[in-house]
Amino acid sequence: MTATVQNTINTLLEDVDTARQTLCKRLTKKRKHGQYFSSASVSDFMASMMDYSGKDILLLDPGAGVGSLFTACVKHICSQMIPPNSVRVVAYEVDDLLSDSLTASLRRAERACDSLGIDFSGLLVKRNFVEDYAKSPDALSDKFTHVIMNPPYEKIRTSSRTYETLRNIGLPATNMYSAFIAISHRLLGPGGQMTFISPRSFCNGSYFYQFRKDLLRSMSPHRIHLFRSRTLSFGDDGVLQENVIIHARKGGTNKNVTISSSNGPSDPIDCRRVKKSDIVFEDDPQIFIHIVPDRTGARISKMIRSLPCTMRDIRVSVSTGKVVDFRIRDELRFEDEEGTVPLVRPFNISDGIMRFPVMGRKHCNFIMANKRSEKLLVENGNYVLVKRFTTTEQKKRVVASLWSKDLCDSHVVGFENMVNYLHMCGNSLSRRMAR
Repeated sequence: MTATVQNTINTLLEDVDTARQTLCKRLTKKRKHGQYFSSASVSDFMASMMDYSGKDILLLDPGAGVGSLFTACVKHICSQMIPPNSVRVVAYEVDDLLSDSLTASLRRAERACDSLGIDFSGLLVKRNFVEDYAKSPDALSDKFTHVIMNPPYEKIRTSSRTYETLRNIGLPATNMYSAFIAISHRLLGPGGQMTFISPRSFCNGSYFYQFRKDLLRSMSPHRIHLFRSRTLSFGDDGVLQENVIIHARKGGTNKNVTISSSNGPSDPIDCRRVKKSDIVFEDDPQIFIHIVPDRTGARISKMIRSLPCTMRDIRVSVSTGKVVDFRIRDELRFEDEEGTVPLVRPFNISDGIMRFPVMGRKHCNFIMANKRSEKLLVENGNYVLVKRFTTTEQKKRVVASLWSKDLCDSHVVGFENMVNYLHMCGNSLSRRMAR
């Protein structure tokens, strides 16, 4: 490989990333569609997870953005000792504002392949990926060998046309990223590979049960990577979403999976090999995906698994606080006054202690108890309160405290939507049990 060719390959991602950074500053529409573009470091990291040993590579990028991901794949393909005979890229992008950048990325990829005698063809599809598949699932008759994607994170309303479209083809989804992943793995040929970055939220919860079942029935995970920092993977966009990268193959029965983690895509990586049964427990009907990146977490997980009963066995339930502040703003108060009752919010829970009220905060500590709010309040009693959201940077991910009945003389209290509360069939726990 000549120095000129090597330089062409090495600068592939640099050129695309320059375009990405320029567009990040200009575009606001991407947030409307839940689009957040992959940086050069994230793209290169994702592309490195796949192998490209076949003679003919057929690559799908269903939400191409500016082309960072497929460009990273082409870079790795061209850097191999034995390059393939051909590379075909199919890039979907519905946003017309990105067409010029995508076309330029495909041309750069073509020049890199041409310099090595690799037959290259690139197709830019300016249509909605989900609707395109729904209209004709067999239109892409050639099964892809590789899929790489950073799908849009937009939620799907049940009243929307997209939801109806997906339901009609047997793929009900509540978020665009799960729809993109579900469709993409169907377009892979046997043994085909897929690498995607998405929110970690699909790993548990009832909303994503069918998605997990469908994904794991078709795909066999080989590697799962977590970023310990929420801010480094999409720092240019100010995204705080906790993301996971998964590399999987169509079919296969691998028994072990590599779990890795790092602060960001360019930082040192910690790896451990685990059994597939340590990720998806064989006796778990909900098919939760457990991603435990270190041995300390694994010991805690094993200890929790050994507990003799579930919360349901001891008749304890968990609910989300019913008070959504912006929906009942007129009833909120900064200070205690006649007719108000306590409103417990995340900032009241600190270091295992209930701090109420916390004066001087910008958030209200009290809510009026009246007809507007009565269905949002619960009987005053003993409850365990848990913050619903914590960051990966926090030393303790589970932040809990006790709300005791004697903290106020009100008959009812309010718990904000950002707080979960443990109760016994809707009623107060005994003080001993709560503690």
